[in-house]
Amino acid sequence: MNKQQVLDFWFGFFKDLLVGTFKNLFLFGIVGFSLGALAIFVFNLNVLDAIEWSTWLEGTILILVGGGYLGLGMFHGWIACSLHLLGKKLQEALSGLQELLDWLTREVIGRFPKLQKNIPKHELAEKYDQIGDELRQKLKQRGGITGFSSGLLFVVILKALRFFFLDDVMEELHKRDKEEITSADIEHAVRRVGTEVMIAPITDIIFLFQIVNILIGLLLFALPFSLLWLL
Repeated sequence: MNKQQVLDFWFGFFKDLLVGTFKNLFLFGIVGFSLGALAIFVFNLNVLDAIEWSTWLEGTILILVGGGYLGLGMFHGWIACSLHLLGKKLQEALSGLQELLDWLTREVIGRFPKLQKNIPKHELAEKYDQIGDELRQKLKQRGGITGFSSGLLFVVILKALRFFFLDDVMEELHKRDKEEITSADIEHAVRRVGTEVMIAPITDIIFLFQIVNILIGLLLFALPFSLLWLL
């Protein structure tokens, strides 16, 4: 990828992220609301109809439980949506992250007339920050809320790749026997480390959070049934 292709990829990625997030939050919210309504129907049919309490007491319980079910349904739906989108977008961004890291690496190399493997880390960091800031400003210049949001979110990505580049990649380079390093050496180190190692722990945690969210939702939905059946 060249600079323009990198900009186009990430601008399109952030635009789809913003628009897709609102759509999915709405859909997951509707699903959660529907599950809450179904839980209210089942609760009324199997619990309230089976007990012989006064009408006003049953109505009060139904309103309280119903409000809780609808709220919990939408809340857990939105949590599930957020986790789903986060994992999905991380996977989609993987190829873009690798291309971005490759491009940043080539640009950093190009700022040094002769690159030695014992070059100070702070000099590499300065060049990296300079190039990253130039790219971020180009994204913000696209205008609109997408351009503004892209610039902010891109800062997070650049910071993550910065530590990745300066630590893991340079560690690979320091293992080499020769003093002078070529662009091929650095690109090989970048490819060897790979960006998969960055998101693998994150996707695992997202999956665990999704399971926890489902289990907590089931427990909370079952709570009113359990309490009234014990009475």
